[in-house]
Amino acid sequence: MDEITDEILTEKVAGVNLQFKTKSGVFSKVGLDKGSRLLLEDVDFSKVPERGLIADVGAGTGVIGFVAAKKVPSAHVHLMEVNMRAANLAKENLEINKLKNVEVFLSDLFSEVGNRTYNLILSNPAQHLGNEFLEEFADGCLEHLKPGGEVYWVVQGFLAPYVKRLFANVFGTYKIVSHSKEYMVIKAQKG
Repeated sequence: MDEITDEILTEKVAGVNLQFKTKSGVFSKVGLDKGSRLLLEDVDFSKVPERGLIADVGAGTGVIGFVAAKKVPSAHVHLMEVNMRAANLAKENLEINKLKNVEVFLSDLFSEVGNRTYNLILSNPAQHLGNEFLEEFADGCLEHLKPGGEVYWVVQGFLAPYVKRLFANVFGTYKIVSHSKEYMVIKAQKG
């Protein structure tokens, strides 16, 4: 089945209720995945200033960005997604959730947002794209963070040692925010 179903999924995460549709060819086509849930439960949204800017990179259906938009309603959220099918689905889900502080960009990482900088960058990165992709993404996060801004990634446990070294190299330091049997949430801050 290739088309969006009429079924609207409902999820509650980090105290936020969401409704969204998904479909085949889009990450986590059956609902919110465990890694994204872990990430959202452990992000410190209180550090985002009034009228701050948040990025959800590799947004898929948009759930991570939508939670951010609801947790920090005074902020503006950019959803960036390279897959056209997912970006279109995120736009549809934006309408379902009636969020006014979110924009969706068909964007390869930060390619379509110019030199904008963010207070917070969130991602469940496409880990199957390999180390070179993750290195490019980490460098892009550093370039697109405001001073004092934070980046949170959730990664599968087997990849955590590599991402810890990567964050230490790119940001100078990192912190393990949380972990489960399968996933680890790692954050870094731009000095």
